[in-house]
Amino acid sequence: MDKELNSLLESILLLLIQMLKGFIMGVWHGLRKALQNKWYLTGIGITLVFSVICITEKAMVCRMIPETIPEWLQQGIYLMLLAAPVIYLFLIGQTGQKNYDKCFEDIGFKGKNGKFPKYAGSSKEGKKILLFFQSTIPLSEWRSSRERLETALDCSIIKIENGRNKRTVKLTTLPSDYKIPTMVKWSEEYLNDKNGVLTLGISALDTISFNLNRVPHVLVAGETGSGKSVILRCLLWQMIEQGARVYMIDFKGGVEFGKQYEQYGEVITERERALQVLDLLVRENEYRLHVFRNLEVKNLDEYNKKTRQNLCRIGVFTDELAEMLDKKGVAKEEKQIYEQIEGKLSTLARLSRATGINLFMGVQRPDANVLTGQIKNNIPVRISGRFADKTASEIVLGNTDAVNLPDIKGRFLYKVGNETIEFQSFYFDDETMLHEVCVDQGEMLTEAPVYKVPEHKIPVRKNENKKAEVVRSGRKEKKVTAVKTSGEEKNSYEDPFVGMNSREIEEEMRRMDEEDLNLNFGDF
Repeated sequence: MDKELNSLLESILLLLIQMLKGFIMGVWHGLRKALQNKWYLTGIGITLVFSVICITEKAMVCRMIPETIPEWLQQGIYLMLLAAPVIYLFLIGQTGQKNYDKCFEDIGFKGKNGKFPKYAGSSKEGKKILLFFQSTIPLSEWRSSRERLETALDCSIIKIENGRNKRTVKLTTLPSDYKIPTMVKWSEEYLNDKNGVLTLGISALDTISFNLNRVPHVLVAGETGSGKSVILRCLLWQMIEQGARVYMIDFKGGVEFGKQYEQYGEVITERERALQVLDLLVRENEYRLHVFRNLEVKNLDEYNKKTRQNLCRIGVFTDELAEMLDKKGVAKEEKQIYEQIEGKLSTLARLSRATGINLFMGVQRPDANVLTGQIKNNIPVRISGRFADKTASEIVLGNTDAVNLPDIKGRFLYKVGNETIEFQSFYFDDETMLHEVCVDQGEMLTEAPVYKVPEHKIPVRKNENKKAEVVRSGRKEKKVTAVKTSGEEKNSYEDPFVGMNSREIEEEMRRMDEEDLNLNFGDF
């Protein structure tokens, strides 16, 4: 008998605790709602006035309650008036809430213990609605049931992640009338006026864009037919219209970047020429870093503003990275050029963050043989199409979200930092969207160094090669000459750092700084 009584008391106590917990959670949800709605805040103000009157004019309030009502009920009414703000918050916290248990029950979404996820609150961030649930269901199961959950909750789920702990699930949602389009044609209206800002496509909320001054390199991955090459060509076109110099590396025989692109930049189809261009860009990058350091500027935009020059942005586009870097089955004598190309790409990925030399690399199936850790870790922008297996998604995005991407051509995931956003990429048609562009591409330091020392300060030297133009930069003489490569005239220059390791380069740069300092003091 005592055991049954204790059990009953425990049940009643647990019920009271749950009711109290539910009441407190209701008040909390009401408070969050009130902070987002001015009308709710007005209601809180009115109820607070009632509470103040009950405290200051208790006798008057008690006289207003009919005496025919039992005393205990009179006290109850008085306490309710006193607690009016809290009761009001609880009521508005309960209004407008869906019966989430019924929603989960309709699709049979429950844990192994047979319990449905328990609603734990919501909040609003602009157009986005955040829903929180307490659940023992693994996060992977929530993600795999995404479409069913969207149907049951009548919303579009942007992101599914853990909240404060492993048992809290946070859904970032949009109302069901916000949808990602399935086809968006590129239009000039999407072109950003700000140099280095490129637009990728349309999400459920807005256009997706990024700034190359902050995130300088881009990796686009996707299976055959996903639209990966279309994204690259659309980004390439935006770079062209913004006046950048572009190099297109296409080892598929120039199929992806056809002949019509040769009027905008060089299309490279030979590995030897690719190595020459990458070597030129590495030297250009070294020179830019040296000049930026001396002028105390942090990026290309700052340099152009400070010097009123037009140093060009450079884009290197590679449609299929595997064709360029995958050494499987390659003869030993040919592996050297593969390794050299990989080394140049790694150097640019690491060091060209500020100099305006940007890499855009496409890959069909990423793996360690194609996408080395050093290159991948220095590429902040990741764009991924749908993958059938989780490994490829993990390599590109660091998560398995690409597995659950809808099988829609042009549908991709965009990741910068910890945020992954689904979007529809622009459809770019070469036949109808390419046109003549009249822009000033700017200069490269390896071709025409910007700063020149006044003539009276430069010792006259004999020019052994009359075809070579001696250009003085104030640091060291550079020879700009036309050399023939692959049947075409290409610009090159005599690199002051050639053959040096990193320590020797630093010592040479320090010596050059000291020479400048001595020259400046000599002027006085």
